Amino acid sequence: MTVSYETWLGRDEKPGPRGHRGGDHFANFIDCVRSRKKEDLAAPIQEGHISCSLVHLANVSYRLGRSLRFDPDTERVIDDEEANKLLGDGDRGYRVPYLLPESI
Repeated sequence: MTVSYETWLGRDEKPGPRGHRGGDHFANFIDCVRSRKKEDLAAPIQEGHISCSLVHLANVSYRLGRSLRFDPDTERVIDDEEANKLLGDGDRGYRVPYLLPESI
């Protein structure tokens, strides 16, 4: 499988980062879990976390119908407990033992 991407930045849509890479990222992740060698990952875990967080924030913003102010240091929405609840387990109905801890 080959994966490629292109980006355009700003209102002027200037060309931004682009890439082209082959391989199966899911298989790469499973292989690294089995081998316990994080240096063999196709992409850093933190990069995946940030990418997924942006999608979750966009979904919460859409569901609430408003903009969110996010603090990247605490990974919480500023002055918006309703949004923070949606980002946690408050709307999904997790059950024991699959609960998210209040603090890590």
